[in-house]
Amino acid sequence: MKMLPPTLLSLILMALPTLTLSSPQPALVSEEYMHLIPRNTLFFRQASDLQTFTQNLGGFSASPITNSGDAKRPFEVDGDTFTDFDSGAQRSCDNQFQKCSQAANEQGNKGGFKVEDCDQQKNQCNDAQQNAQVKDFNTGVASTNIGPDPDFPDFDLICEA
Repeated sequence: MKMLPPTLLSLILMALPTLTLSSPQPALVSEEYMHLIPRNTLFFRQASDLQTFTQNLGGFSASPITNSGDAKRPFEVDGDTFTDFDSGAQRSCDNQFQKCSQAANEQGNKGGFKVEDCDQQKNQCNDAQQNAQVKDFNTGVASTNIGPDPDFPDFDLICEA
């Protein structure tokens, strides 16, 4: 069995990434060297949940909008898939409203929140999704490490642009 000369083999291995059709993977920084990166470094990450609305009246959060893995119906909400972001976002907010309004009705609409409060929250959820900066799973989310959390100094605060 003949082998390639080491210099030719090295040249092929160096050129291999440029000869492939795929994008190169981002460089990974091991934990031992992470402290060397300046705290204000801008990072990009792909969102795994596109739901940006965080209010949860009655303890009911809007359902996550995740990647289904199906290129034709990539947006998944509570097991249902959708062809576009807007439809998935609408379902996510609708599901939150259903849970909230059902709880309000079970309390006779006299508890800590009423159905009209749930309706107002649904409108806020829909507005948040219409104004979402990222509406697909391919767009990177810009994040900036702004330094240690004053309450938990072992953790850094990350802000998304």
